[in-house]
Formats: sequence, C-alpha cells, structure tokens
Amino acid sequence: MGKNKLRNRQTAYLSTRMRIVIGTSIVAAASLLLIVVFNLSDVKETRAFSSGDYRTISSGDWGQTDIWEVFDGKNWSEASMPPESNISKIIISKGNDVHVTEEIVVSMISIEESAKLSLEANVLKVSGSSGKGSFEVFGTLEMGTCILEGKGDFVLANGATLIIGSDDGIDKKALSGNIQMKGKVLLNRDANYIFNGTVKQGSGNGLPGMIKNLTISNSSGVVLQQSFIVIESLKLEKGILFTGRFPVTIGTSSIAPGAIDRNNGSVCGKLKRWYGTINKDQIFFPMNDGKAGTIFTFTSDIVEYQKGMIEVVSHEGTLAQLSSNPFDARQVVIGITEYGYYTALLSNGPEEAWLKITSALSDSNNENKVSWKITKSKVKSPVNNVADSKSKIESHEGIQNIVCGPNPFKDKFFVRFFSDVATTAHVQLMNSGGQTVYSEQMNVYEGSNQFEYISKSDLPPGVYMLRISNTSEIHTVKLIRDK
Repeated sequence: MGKNKLRNRQTAYLSTRMRIVIGTSIVAAASLLLIVVFNLSDVKETRAFSSGDYRTISSGDWGQTDIWEVFDGKNWSEASMPPESNISKIIISKGNDVHVTEEIVVSMISIEESAKLSLEANVLKVSGSSGKGSFEVFGTLEMGTCILEGKGDFVLANGATLIIGSDDGIDKKALSGNIQMKGKVLLNRDANYIFNGTVKQGSGNGLPGMIKNLTISNSSGVVLQQSFIVIESLKLEKGILFTGRFPVTIGTSSIAPGAIDRNNGSVCGKLKRWYGTINKDQIFFPMNDGKAGTIFTFTSDIVEYQKGMIEVVSHEGTLAQLSSNPFDARQVVIGITEYGYYTALLSNGPEEAWLKITSALSDSNNENKVSWKITKSKVKSPVNNVADSKSKIESHEGIQNIVCGPNPFKDKFFVRFFSDVATTAHVQLMNSGGQTVYSEQMNVYEGSNQFEYISKSDLPPGVYMLRISNTSEIHTVKLIRDK
C-alpha cells in the first residue's frame, strides 16, 4: 500500500491509526532507501548522555511524570514533567514497560534489553527538530498499526523482538507497512519477529530471509510475501500461516533441525522440516487446507531414515490436477480432504520408498491426526540387458512381494504382488510429465496373489513410474521404456 493511501486511511481512521515521525531536518531532495538486512551482533548501546536526556525508572504511561528521570549534565534526577518535543535522547530502561498513549516528539529513542515500548496512541505523532534521528531496539517494540516515518535510522538488534501489527507487515522499500523511514532500516536475523494483527495481514517482503524465531499470533491469519528459513522455532499461537508460493523451512540441517511450537495455529501451503537425532521422534506438521486442520506425524525404525528433510504441501483442487514430477518417487499423497489434498516429499533414502499409514483419527476440534511410518523397501536390482530381469520389493504387511519386469521393458511388462489383507489396489503408470498413461483399480482378496500383464507398445522411450497403492500404503518403482 502506498504512502498516500496510508495517509488517507489515517485521516479516515484517526481513531484506530497513529503515525510516528522520527528524524529531524527537512531535506529538499528525498531519496528512496531500501531496507537493509544484516547481522547486528556487534551493535552496542550508546551510553554517553547529554544534558536534557531522559530515561525511565519504572513502567507506566509515557505521560506519567513519575516514571522519568532527566540528566542535567552530571547527574540523573527526578523529572518535573514528561519528555517534551525534540529531546536529544530518550531511553526506555531495562525491565520497564512503557505505553505510548498521547502525541510526543523525539529525535533519538533507545529501548534497552528486557524493556518494552508499546505504541497504542490513536493520534500519536513523533518528530525531531535538528539532525538525523534514530530508533534503536534492543528489547521489545510492539508496533500495533503504528507507522514509523521520518529521516532517521531504525535498528533492531540481536535478540530484540519486533511485534508487527500492520496489515502490510514490513515492506522492503519502506513504502507501506509499519516501517516507512527514509533512513537505513537494519533488521537483525537473530531477532524475534511476531505477527499479531487483528485482521488478515501480509508479511511484507522486508524481513531477513533467515530469522531466529517467527511467531504467528493472528486469528485472522498471516499471508507470506517472502520465503523464510526459521533457525530455531516457528511458534504457531493462533491463526493460519498461508505460505502460497513462499515455503517456510524449519531448521538448517539434520543436526540443527529447529522446532515447531504449536498452541492453536497451523500452516496452509508448503512447510519443510529438517529432522535428526534431536527431533526424530517429534516430526509433526500442523497443516490446514483453509477450512480444517490435519496434523501429520512421521516416524521411522530405520536409522538411515532418521535424518533428512520432509516437505509437506497442501494443494487445492483434485488429484487429477497434480503436475509434480512423479519420478521423485518419494513424493506421495498423504491425505485427501474435501477441499484438496496433501503431499509429502522425502529428501533422503532410495528411489523406491514406502510410506505406510499407522493411524488416522478425528477429534472434536475439527482436526484430523494422521501418522505415517517411513520404511525402507528391499530392492532386488535388475540385471541389465536380460529379457527376464525383474525389480522386486518385499514388505511384511498388506501389499507384499511386488515384482515387475522386465526392466527396462520394450512393449509390455508384468506386475505381480501378494496381499495378506482384503483391499482395493490401484496400479498406475505415469510418464515424466506427470500424466497417467495407465491406471487400473482391482479388488484384492485376503491372502491372494495378483498378476497383471500391461501392454504399452505405444509409449515413447523414457523413464516411467509404476505406483501401487491402497488407502494405507504406497509403493513406487521406477521403470524404463527401452528404445
């Protein structure tokens, strides 16, 4: 949203919006400065004071005189009044929580570690008078729907917390959202970012792409407008995080997998998770199709499957619209809902992988819980250039002893498998474009062998994927159509 529109909105909604102007002298030539993101681990608080500087000594409202001390050039003493316009420096001291509820004017303000400044005034205006202003955050800044504007610099330091309430989040070009300052905007990747708007809000595209902690606390939802790698924790307090085409990745490796801390939130879109020794028993994905939630969990008894990455994606529409490459054989459909379906992609293990459902429950909160086991398929390698060469997968429950061959095949091949349970099996063959070139559904009796001869002489040479599945398990085998 542009600045003019924001100003119009402020005029129309004076009771719900406020504007903070930081900075000082009016410069004739205004230049557009982009938000700069970098690591500010070496940023230190400035402790040199000048006569007339203010600092807090307790929590309270900005307009309360008794929460302030003033510096006379040598000593600090009780203030006789709250800070007036154009005070050189104002410090929100450690441990203090200050609420801004009236119009004030500042040039420089610093929020110390463990201190908090909450911007709540509907008609708040902040502006400097001489020189370049600055706004430094080492503690917590809760912005609400406030707009920070002016010629000063904004610094969010290592370990600080920024609570974002604007409908437009943080904009990279500083043209919309909470921060619209013309100076440098320096955002630390090791800070904490919280979205707590009251209506559905966009994230903007101005935050670091890699951040320490991300919290979603908006019951109306947050729409991503950039991708994120969350180093430590994604906290889902309430509302849906809509990722769209921007994935969220939790962790940076199998030895630094990060975490998801969930209260009542979920993710609609694309969520990637690293997992390893630290969290191999807690690989869960709180997903949502936009209407109802499903929690997917993954476990494995195989050591080599206990580290890697899993990507779960919620899709709109029907399975017929799926255009993903089927030759990443570990990408499978793990859930179907009234509004779409979910797929999972395992980024480890062999080409022939097996996901087996272990439980599926529904609770009273309109939320499903589905558990999958990642298990290793035993593959008998085909003998090259031998007409009767076969690919074989053996398992121990449900569909077992899958054999197909020859592989590579020319005009036809066979599929054979055994099932120790009564089930409906689906046999599909897909080409490299994701199109199904063969599909058959069959009713399988308990303890029976199934044999299918598939003649596909019209297929062009290339790589294909054979998929055999039922409602609880999926098996995939890569086949080659020879010239």
